[in-house]
Amino acid sequence: MGKLSPRERVEMVLNHEEPDRVPVDFGGMNNSIYEMPDWWPNKAPYYGYKDFVEYLGLKNVPKPYLNSGNCVINVDERILDKYGVDFQYLYMSMPKPKMHPDGSIETIYSLKVKPVGYYLEVYGSPLTGKITLKDIDNFNWPDPEDPVFSAKAKDRVLKMKKGSDRVIVALASFAEQIFQNYAWIRGFSQMLLDMQRNPELFHYLTDALLTVEEGIMESFYSEIGEHIDFAYIAEDMGTQQSPFVSPKQYEEYWKPYHKRMIEHIKQFTDARIMWHCCGAVAPLIPHMIDLGVDILQVIQPLAKGMDAESLKKSFGDKLTFDGGIDVQRLLPKSKPEQIKAECRRVIEILGKNGGYVFAPAHNIQPDTPPQNVVAMLEAGVEYGKYPLGK
Repeated sequence: MGKLSPRERVEMVLNHEEPDRVPVDFGGMNNSIYEMPDWWPNKAPYYGYKDFVEYLGLKNVPKPYLNSGNCVINVDERILDKYGVDFQYLYMSMPKPKMHPDGSIETIYSLKVKPVGYYLEVYGSPLTGKITLKDIDNFNWPDPEDPVFSAKAKDRVLKMKKGSDRVIVALASFAEQIFQNYAWIRGFSQMLLDMQRNPELFHYLTDALLTVEEGIMESFYSEIGEHIDFAYIAEDMGTQQSPFVSPKQYEEYWKPYHKRMIEHIKQFTDARIMWHCCGAVAPLIPHMIDLGVDILQVIQPLAKGMDAESLKKSFGDKLTFDGGIDVQRLLPKSKPEQIKAECRRVIEILGKNGGYVFAPAHNIQPDTPPQNVVAMLEAGVEYGKYPLGK
């Protein structure tokens, strides 16, 4: 088999066929590399993108742009080319956050966040405590018709298509999640209480939230829908040990809204669905398959039930996996040769008969030295060629 384009390669693994090599995903929303913002207070030692590019000996590297997780969204093209990355990510534009004198930041949905350690943490939920349906009606919802949400979206996606043949994953930023946004707006514990004690309020708020997000997604996807390959959903549904809610609760309370979200997206694009979901979510995977999810990202291997063998055995013929290379222990704490050996093992398990995209199990954390990142990416090139294990 000759060399394939990224789109041909990804299409084959989605169809559970073996292409020329395992596709690679790196530098996206949840599989990039950490970098600390210049304005960050109380800076602590860390490894980051600047260390990585310096280790690679790259010069004239463009200034890194960071997402809300302080990870780089414009990884240097030379890195993407060198390690055969097949994916690129298109982000929806967002209103500028409000910076307050006390160092706090007010973001979308009037959420208050502040720097804690290496990341921003939510500390102020705007609809916490006892509220009424009228409070929900009067909430300061984002305006779906705000032109910022579609700003230059078509120009940017056309530029991406012209500049590279990598597949395009589109993110409607905060608007592609309802579980997490509800938890942030109400507070996580209050969300769980609403489900059980006040289902009327729960459904009223969730409907209001999703209605706003549907308007925002329409603004974004109606501009770019015909030019993208994947629409991205980001809903972390699990802890290290289990899902946040039981499969029964998920089916009753959340699945109808995720179904509605996906159906809404599909009105504007034929793109496939990539779902980013951290944690021990194996019990929820049958529901994701039923919803029409094509790729499950990021496969956190130390979470219960998320090991490569179990996932491939249970769901390997129904779903494509993206991730699986541990960022909690393996990458920060192992030697390069150990990392390469584990990457090879994961590739040979998940990559059999297609259905796998090689990637880290989340963003590369600030305790990971650059030589370990290189070892991971080199392993994808070395061991990802089909037939595997040769």
